[in-house]
Amino acid sequence: MKIDFSTLRPVTLEDRELFDEKLAVLASQSCECSFANLFMYQQPYGLEFVEAGDRLVVYERHARTIHYPIGKWTTPEELKEIIDAFNAEGLTDGGIYDVPEEFLDKHSDCDAFFELEFDEGAIDYLYSIDKIATFAGPKLRKKHNLVKQFQTNWPYAEVRKITREEIPAAAKLAADLNSRLEPCEFLEEEALALDRAWKNFDELGLGGIILYAEPGYPAGLSVYSHLPSDTVDVHFEKADHTVKGAPQTLTWQLAIALRGKAKFMNREQDMNEESLRHAKRSLDPERFFKRYFLRSL
Repeated sequence: MKIDFSTLRPVTLEDRELFDEKLAVLASQSCECSFANLFMYQQPYGLEFVEAGDRLVVYERHARTIHYPIGKWTTPEELKEIIDAFNAEGLTDGGIYDVPEEFLDKHSDCDAFFELEFDEGAIDYLYSIDKIATFAGPKLRKKHNLVKQFQTNWPYAEVRKITREEIPAAAKLAADLNSRLEPCEFLEEEALALDRAWKNFDELGLGGIILYAEPGYPAGLSVYSHLPSDTVDVHFEKADHTVKGAPQTLTWQLAIALRGKAKFMNREQDMNEESLRHAKRSLDPERFFKRYFLRSL
């Protein structure tokens, strides 16, 4: 497969229509296929892309790897051609990320072309929006108790849609909550992504809510965008854990806001962090998006 690497370029806002067109061909629930994510994290990850026939291939320059092509399904042979082309340019070491489990199910001969790697911390957690909105099931009923405590303690609480007027409050809250955490590379990367989100909120098709415990006291925020399927991807969700029940109320209110607009909520990966894994599993996920890393043999 011939790829013109002179056209390899960073992801920009102007590319959104092109990505939407290709993503519509094969709707994916992967958070890595969210154009908003690709644009917001372009700088910290060095995200670029190039056209490969009628598909788009995302390249992470900092990690020296490519993502599974966006567009119609490939065969193992086509996928190997793409990997080999990037490898011949000295851009990768022969690996490809975000390969859907469905691709492996379709091609039982994959192990003849690739070495397969799986990281449990890299799976996406997907939840039923209706179940969270109605607290269906024993796991979610426990969350309901915390929501009722929040409602009792904060009778004047309200939820506001994130509009251009609310962005300064949302940005300040996100920065304040992150400042309470131990500094790390992830927070530095997220700060760059958040800055792009606030500056390009409407252009990226982002939506979100802010939970106020009382007027003038924001206690949580969620930012999301729609994937080209029946799924929304929750990019950022932050709550003040000193306000009992605020995290659970925020998630519940987001589900209420999204009812009728999507079926599933992708709350992304746990990155092998035990506390994060426990929190995600306690929300009773409906399904998982399992991704694999393939390396050419």
